[in-house]
Amino acid sequence: MKLTRQVRPGSSKLTNCTVCEGTNIHFSFFKNEYGILNCRDCDHLFTDLIMTPQKVNEIYSDDYFFGGGDGYDDYTLQGKMLTGRGEYYADKLGSYMVPGKVLDIGSAAGFLLKGFENKGWQGTGIEPNASMAEYGRTVVGLDIKKGTLVSVKLNDKYDLIIVIQVIGHIDNLKNSIDQMSGYLKPGGHILIETWNKDSITAKIFGKSWHEFSPPSTLNYFSKKSLKEVMRQQNFSLVGQGTPKKKINSGHARSFIKHKLRDSKKLRWMAGITSLIPGNVNLPYPSEDLFWYLFKKNQAKRYFSELEGYDIALEEKKVVSTYKKMPN
Repeated sequence: MKLTRQVRPGSSKLTNCTVCEGTNIHFSFFKNEYGILNCRDCDHLFTDLIMTPQKVNEIYSDDYFFGGGDGYDDYTLQGKMLTGRGEYYADKLGSYMVPGKVLDIGSAAGFLLKGFENKGWQGTGIEPNASMAEYGRTVVGLDIKKGTLVSVKLNDKYDLIIVIQVIGHIDNLKNSIDQMSGYLKPGGHILIETWNKDSITAKIFGKSWHEFSPPSTLNYFSKKSLKEVMRQQNFSLVGQGTPKKKINSGHARSFIKHKLRDSKKLRWMAGITSLIPGNVNLPYPSEDLFWYLFKKNQAKRYFSELEGYDIALEEKKVVSTYKKMPN
């Protein structure tokens, strides 16, 4: 049985689960000198880190996109593959909606967004790295805003927000989802693709699972925990699937080698990464990730106690239920 120790007050930066807000938090293990915490109430895993704007700039510097390690050897080599991936998702969503305005959170150079535009969507991206945002504007030809959900202010409302392999990187999770909700039109959708902490791949690699890459990764979702946090933020699950994914061999070679060297048990395997060929796209085990499509609920119930009544506002109708106040 896996043993963890309960986090004592003051011993961690985060004292509440980022999904259920419970306090039954246990330390699980260290990764890259950061604590990985486990919520015993909902089984969510998250990094014990409070993000700052300065930290965001440090993590998503040019080195993340061109320096290898937990990042990329050269992110721009992903262009054709990621554009095709955007087209793949745009086609998938044809069963749920017609093309409209789409906002891409953590868009990098905008390759995914370009795929959506190729399928008739009108796109905008938000990206914290200045070089990637500039590349997206000048080379890919997209509307990419430099910044984060907190720093960028948008005037438009969107039919769709895409969060492809980004939700695990987002700090202040619930507030960030609320901000996304504010950018959606009534009945708008959020498409999320993320890694599955309960996958067979994750279980095989354990602490050396590729997604355990703090400080860039902050939340490690299961299907259950992602559905729950979105339910709390007034979204309903309307579509789901397991995507077919490919990974650029150069990125795979650098990333796997970095991870294997970090593992005491698997370090001996690092040398075999030299057998991975050059710049080609390789199939990836799709059971390691999943996609969910959420729809923003049309009406949210608001409750307040007022002179002995609970007032519930729902879809322009006011329903008052008498509630006897205690003496």
